[in-house]
Amino acid sequence: MKIKSWLQIGLTLCLAFSLWGTISSTKAQAADGLPFSDISNSYWAKDTIQWGYEAGLVNGYKDGQFKPNKTVSEAEFLAMLIRTFEPEVTSSKTGNWANPYYARAKALNYPVSSYTNTTTRNQILTRTGVAQLISSAEGVNYTGNDAIQYMLALGLANGSDASQVSIASFKGSKALTRAEALQFIKNFADYGVGGLLDRPTEASNPADLPALPTAN
Repeated sequence: MKIKSWLQIGLTLCLAFSLWGTISSTKAQAADGLPFSDISNSYWAKDTIQWGYEAGLVNGYKDGQFKPNKTVSEAEFLAMLIRTFEPEVTSSKTGNWANPYYARAKALNYPVSSYTNTTTRNQILTRTGVAQLISSAEGVNYTGNDAIQYMLALGLANGSDASQVSIASFKGSKALTRAEALQFIKNFADYGVGGLLDRPTEASNPADLPALPTAN
């Protein structure tokens, strides 16, 4: 009987240590990465998402996911862009939450759908729209493909095909995703002018655009 009792105690302790080790390992793994169940260490934008999360630019959803492929509205991207460089501008507690960001965009002459129409703010932003906003923050006034060329030429963006940087590979009509939004902003923070410049009232000369990089 004593032998049986000791065996039962031994098995119980082994099971307890085994469970404790599994739990500790899981916690350590979660602590080393992001608190989002849908972002793995191998995900292409993992480091960028971590940068945005630690900077307070983005949060996850109640289900514990980040949803990197979820589309982004114009208001959401504009808020992230402005908060990156001017954190003193915050969401409004009265009226439409994005009013302070659109007031700042108006002061900087940035190209948005409307400074006052709150309905259009919720429209999904395209990658061309991103190019126009970020190039504006660089202090130039380009639209459409010219804005895309500016981004690509200065290394502020890449196309979908790294071996062939082109206007077409940028896919300007494609809807912007959360992961892409953060990558654009991080690129601008890392390689841009270091802040938000005013957009000129007159269009910039396309002849002044830098050439697209050529493939090696």
